[in-house]
Amino acid sequence: MNRTALNAPALEMLDRHGLTPDQHRVALASALLWTFRSNTDLHRALSLSGLQNSSGKALTAADVKAATQKLRENGLLVDDPSRAATFHLVDALRTALYRQLLESSQGDSLPRLIADVDRFDPTRSAYYWPTGSIPTTIAYVRAKFLSGAASEELSHLRSVLGRSLDWNVIVGEAILWPFDGESFQRIEPIWRSRLAYQAIASVCIFSAQAYLPVADWAVEALADDREALSTDLRLVLGDLAMQRGESALLEAALEGLDDGLSAAIRAARLVIDGQWGAGQAAFEAALKQCKSELGGAGKHLLPDSVAWFYPLSLLAQATPRHLELARKFCVAESGKRAPSPYAGWGRWVHAIDVRLGKAPLERAAFRPTRDVEARWVLDSLWAVLLAAWLGRETIAERNPQTVAEQWRASIDLLRQDLDSCRLRTLTHILDGSQAVLEGRDPPERFFIASGGEQWQEILLALQSLGGNAAASGNGETTRLLWELEIGSQGDLLAVTPLEQKRGQRGWGRPRPLSLARIAGNPQLAGADLKVARAVRLEHGYRNRYRIDLAAAIAALPGHPCIVLPGAAEQFVDLSEAAPELELLRVDGRYVMRVEPPLRAPVAANPYSVPDADERRQAEALRLVTLVADGPQRLRLVRFSPAQQQAAQLVSGRFSVPADAPNAQAEVAKTLQALATHFHVHADPAQATRQVPSDSRLRAELSPLGDDLSLRLVVAPLGADGPRLPAAAGRLRLMAVRGSETVGTERDLKSERQHLEAVLDALPFLDSGDGGSEWLITDPENALAVVEALPTLPAIAAVDWPKGKSVRVLTLDSHQLGVKIARERDWFRVSGQATLDEGLVVQLETLLSASRARSRFVPMGDGVYAALTRSLKQKLNDLSAVLETDKEGGKVPTIAAAWLDEILDGSEVDASKDFRQAIDRLRQAQALTPKLPSLLQASLRPYQEDGYQWAIRLATAGVGGCLADDMGLGKTLQALAVLLERAAGGAALVIAPTSVCGNWLAETLRFAPSINVRVYSEAGEGEREELLAKAGPQDLLIVSYTLLQLAQERFSGRQWHTLIADEAQAIKNAAAKRSQAVFALDADFRLALTGTPVENRLSDLWSIMRFVNPGLLGSHRRFDERFAGPIERNRDREAQHVLKRLVGPFVLRRTKSEVLQELPARTELILTVTPEAAEAAHYEALRREAANEIDASLDSAPQAQARFNILAQLTRLRRAACDPRLCSPELGIVGAKVQAFSELASELVSNGHKALVFSQFVDFLAILREYLDGSGIACQYLDGSTPAAERTRRVAAFQAGQGDLFLISLKAGGFGLNLTAADYVVITDPWWNPATEDQAMGRAHRIGQLRPVTVYRLVSKGSVEERIVELHHEKRALAESILDEGEASALPSTEDLVALIRGAR
Repeated sequence: MNRTALNAPALEMLDRHGLTPDQHRVALASALLWTFRSNTDLHRALSLSGLQNSSGKALTAADVKAATQKLRENGLLVDDPSRAATFHLVDALRTALYRQLLESSQGDSLPRLIADVDRFDPTRSAYYWPTGSIPTTIAYVRAKFLSGAASEELSHLRSVLGRSLDWNVIVGEAILWPFDGESFQRIEPIWRSRLAYQAIASVCIFSAQAYLPVADWAVEALADDREALSTDLRLVLGDLAMQRGESALLEAALEGLDDGLSAAIRAARLVIDGQWGAGQAAFEAALKQCKSELGGAGKHLLPDSVAWFYPLSLLAQATPRHLELARKFCVAESGKRAPSPYAGWGRWVHAIDVRLGKAPLERAAFRPTRDVEARWVLDSLWAVLLAAWLGRETIAERNPQTVAEQWRASIDLLRQDLDSCRLRTLTHILDGSQAVLEGRDPPERFFIASGGEQWQEILLALQSLGGNAAASGNGETTRLLWELEIGSQGDLLAVTPLEQKRGQRGWGRPRPLSLARIAGNPQLAGADLKVARAVRLEHGYRNRYRIDLAAAIAALPGHPCIVLPGAAEQFVDLSEAAPELELLRVDGRYVMRVEPPLRAPVAANPYSVPDADERRQAEALRLVTLVADGPQRLRLVRFSPAQQQAAQLVSGRFSVPADAPNAQAEVAKTLQALATHFHVHADPAQATRQVPSDSRLRAELSPLGDDLSLRLVVAPLGADGPRLPAAAGRLRLMAVRGSETVGTERDLKSERQHLEAVLDALPFLDSGDGGSEWLITDPENALAVVEALPTLPAIAAVDWPKGKSVRVLTLDSHQLGVKIARERDWFRVSGQATLDEGLVVQLETLLSASRARSRFVPMGDGVYAALTRSLKQKLNDLSAVLETDKEGGKVPTIAAAWLDEILDGSEVDASKDFRQAIDRLRQAQALTPKLPSLLQASLRPYQEDGYQWAIRLATAGVGGCLADDMGLGKTLQALAVLLERAAGGAALVIAPTSVCGNWLAETLRFAPSINVRVYSEAGEGEREELLAKAGPQDLLIVSYTLLQLAQERFSGRQWHTLIADEAQAIKNAAAKRSQAVFALDADFRLALTGTPVENRLSDLWSIMRFVNPGLLGSHRRFDERFAGPIERNRDREAQHVLKRLVGPFVLRRTKSEVLQELPARTELILTVTPEAAEAAHYEALRREAANEIDASLDSAPQAQARFNILAQLTRLRRAACDPRLCSPELGIVGAKVQAFSELASELVSNGHKALVFSQFVDFLAILREYLDGSGIACQYLDGSTPAAERTRRVAAFQAGQGDLFLISLKAGGFGLNLTAADYVVITDPWWNPATEDQAMGRAHRIGQLRPVTVYRLVSKGSVEERIVELHHEKRALAESILDEGEASALPSTEDLVALIRGAR
């Protein structure tokens, strides 16, 4: 062992900081080791350092103990609370003493001394870091950096360390916490700039207070010598200055810089100053410049801390065009077509969609969350400002004033974080947003206008259409319609009876019905009987009938089934009214007009002499006029003799001189007399008294068959006065009330406001044509109208036809009473709800209505119970976990927390078992599990969160699925769980065969205290004993294959902890492998997978069946409740419920969420155009495949036909790779091989390394043949490669042996760490994008320092193009449950056939 002494004479000459010589030497050793260390560690360091005591002898252990005791008494030591007898110096002293060590040492003497102290050789391995000690690593990294090591050495150190440890934590503890600027200056310039950049970026994005000293150092360095700072460091200082509102610092940082990011920071400054249009223009120019500089797609061009000011400038301008621009930008930044509204850019997209009327509001997205302390600070600020932008009236569930109170604690905490980092710009925006939420005016030039109109929520949650079968209350299968034919002057031309029958698809086409079937038919409905009395026997005939039109029309008002020609599907409402008489003043004279005018008698036909009956009918019809008051409303006017006489008197040239003596008085008397026969309209000046106008609306409701007619009118002079369309028609009115005439002037503006208020409250009413009459065909909407109208202030009254009223009684959660009792593995659930009028409805009835997508429950006699949306959501949630049997409903015990949440606010009578289950869950949730002390690794914050999540689940007695993105350390988190639970009993890990060795190595490395064995390495004779004797502190690793073979042996005992790695291996629940895993008995089950939903939602069901049996019910019920509605119908409600149901048991974090330092990944499609011969070959194969499939579909069973289709598609995919794979005898070299050769040569010549994936091993052989011929070194791996050789080749590639790594897609999908590559080439797209994502993750993972570029080679005109399109649909399926988005169905057999027939 090399003994590396410190420069003792030089150290003796330095300031001892008030310490005795021995205390100073011991303190120097503590400063050297930097982190928490023991007296033993210090003694060994002193022994190797050459430092001696005052007597010239080596310091003894007693000397060290005495010195540290004195240091502790003087308050100069900090003890480690988690490890007894370990300590370090207070920051001020250890940084000062460390500077002494640096000043007195040369070269790498300090890092070599640390390596000697902890007995490790940092040069022993070029691939693995040789020590698992975190304190040792921290001390070594600090010494190496501060001793001025070269950039290449530091980069290598970071590469090796990053493979096994969290580099950011190590370098932070070593150099940045605490921060010493004088020592920091010693670091090699490139790395000094890089570390400072990352620290300041953390302040800008995360408000990380720990890095503030680094920011202060950088500001001073900028002032001292701006040119000495790198461009990146100056840019991040500009970002910081922008957020702090420090203009001078911003200008100094950006002076002389003209790149896209500096332009964007200056644009953000314009936005902050309230120059919205100028800021927008500057941002768009900056984004264009960034795209030109960086290339690729136009997203993620700017850091989030700068980028968000661009959509902010667009929101401030508030026009639909600007909002659409903002939405487009935010969708691109989110990286998803349908991002989750609950975080990040997805919240921006959702807020804009709500404002534009494209989506219903998800209120929970704009409420404070419990994890506000852990949430990304910028995301928390976005949540507040977007809530304010939408307006408290929009996001409030009831009282808008409660919104500010709900946000207050979160805003205060957020303000504290921003103030601590002096981010005054962000604090200003936060303060303005809080003012808006509190109902106060925001500051000047704020992005939310002062007092500006806050748009109300336009669209409610989508409502499923009610079935036609429920439309008719009496279950009739046949009905009569009466068709009215009307002439141009309102004259009635014909009344025709139509018969309409109802089948399984609803009401069919009406057909004419003979009058003979109607005449004298006593079986007709009451309304039809009255009309049937107008059917007469033709004179002179025994079986020939005619209809008396005048008598028929008199019987039809109020009939529910009246239609017009050509519109048999739309019923009209026919009501009878008196004619109108209007008094006008024209040129100094009063003129009276009657509407509708009385028609003149029809001229006699000289060729036909009508009989007396015909003359009577013709005269009666002359006195009948039909007036259309709207598309669904007719007014029948029948002139009485008095009205007929009056109409004849005022016709012609009759007028009254207005200035004649007593003219006005006489006219008034006349109008009063006529008011008993006409609706009189006149100038109110003619009235004896003026009255205020009633501008509120009256809702006229009338059932029309299965539909509901709604007409909104005003009655300015009261209920008995004339009724007019709202906000339209004459301004002044007069009418007769009793013995006097009254007049008024309408307030049309107020009427319009009332009309708009009703339309806002009932958004499904179409206001596009500006009318005020609607026919509501959806039963749910119709009952919603009945429920809402009486509660609206704009409605004065609701009027029904006599005997046809409907009442709706509201039913809310507090009216529901539920009883819960324990039965084996279930909770029995029963209950009922009591309405205000004493009516009772059973829980089963409510659940049936909820499953039928209805909010309304018929109670009989025209009474409906209306479920509030809150109660309906609770019933939907209950249905998600409720199983029914002969005795009613039951819920699995695993869903106790779900049930408790659902029933919050209802009256619950629960058994003791249920309460105990809930208490256990709450106690588990309150836990803050500490990491096991024996874990030989430092977890990242998100990994520690994952560990704590799993331990809480285990404590609560439930399982979980850790679904982190590949490369985020699921194995390490699982090992921490195994360590924590090791004392409780034996543990079992099930993994693919190729990963078992990795589990063994990782366990030995990070959890050496666990007794770990691999089942396959035990002899056949000892395997049974190995299982039988496994106990506390024991871990057994077994492959899925061997588990299936020894199923009875493994299921015959209980396991304390059971982990299924790469759990997508059990996605097929019916497979024997999955059944073997399900049969295992375990106290705690944990599934690990990066792709919990690969193809269908049944994948997720299978995994949840493993971790929490019963939670999602049987596979059939899961398909009915969730899989079918989501995959086939894109049911967002089912998607939302499923996401909430599995949410507590699935933890998923993506790289983009938790690894901000991970370089970007760019995916590009390289389209390859085949030559004519290759294209002709492919087309011939395609046509042959299409013909064979046609024959197969006609003759083979469905399953066999689908298999044949997939076989043909595989053949086409192989042909798209290279014709030689299908027709080697032709010798055609494919264009894809040529494209690959060009790409490979370019990558290698530019110093890049690439992973090359293909599904087809023989295609890899073709590519390998080219590489060997070109002299390009490569590694190769497929499914036949032995595990040991696989490990050797991976290590060789990582060590630099080979520029390309050819890998079969299935063999390299998981278990590999290949961060040496910065390019990935997928030569043939695979059906499942999750498999490709796994492949990309081999390079794009923790430890990768460079941006990763992915090329997909796609043959033009082939099936590959459609496969790439399908990728988007399959990803949407997973995101719809694990994130928030739309779901798409997978290809059906028909879709697969279409691929072949259309893939040209």
